[in-house]
Amino acid sequence: MKFLSTVCLFLFIQFTSLAETATDSTKKEIQFATTALITNNGISVVPIFTLGKPATIINFTVGRKFTFEPEFRVSLEGKPWSFIYWFRYKLAKTSKFTWSIGAHPAIIFKTIPVTINGNNEQVLRAQRFVAAEMAQNYRFNKHVNLGFYYLVGAGSVENKTKPTNLLTLRGGYNNVDLGKGFIAGVNSQLIYLFTNGEEGSYVNASVTLTHKQSPVTLSYFYNKPINTSITGGKDPVWNVAATYAFNKMFSMK
Repeated sequence: MKFLSTVCLFLFIQFTSLAETATDSTKKEIQFATTALITNNGISVVPIFTLGKPATIINFTVGRKFTFEPEFRVSLEGKPWSFIYWFRYKLAKTSKFTWSIGAHPAIIFKTIPVTINGNNEQVLRAQRFVAAEMAQNYRFNKHVNLGFYYLVGAGSVENKTKPTNLLTLRGGYNNVDLGKGFIAGVNSQLIYLFTNGEEGSYVNASVTLTHKQSPVTLSYFYNKPINTSITGGKDPVWNVAATYAFNKMFSMK
């Protein structure tokens, strides 16, 4: 944890100095984007929010420097998993450097067993959460990027759970030309997580594959605990997913 915090603090200082000279490349454009993902295993970096079943995740992005990015997660059975309403602001953006902050209210759904009139039934319970984030990323060239991410959550409004702190060091090697139009990428994260009074560290990696003429990306994700006491987060998890992406920039006069 000390090593991860030191590295992230160093990156924050370096990236903040870059932000002083960063220019806004979205000044005269409004973005509308959407992604739709289907996966065999709904995973969350916070284990208590993991679905553990096939799911779909639909995300929208609307805005310019300030964006609204709602995210709807639903199991393939049709039951809601979570609804997250992100509001994000780009403090700086260039071709190499991005720095953003954000916050969201969220509703997390859990199926719990209850006894009603002597009968055992399953009911869907909704819990409200709020969280804030900060993300910085630097792209050294078209292949290599490095950054960090910090998220703090206030916990469940209903259950008065303890706050969550998530600190991530990220790196990636992307835009690898495999020939015949196919593009691959590899990304990895070193994570420290403190949630509901428990803590743990994790490392994960993802591999992506797409084609220049296709809006669909295939991916494989694997997350392995390093040292953790977090309930439900002690086993390695993985999933495969297919993501459809649409992105359109509208010019403003």
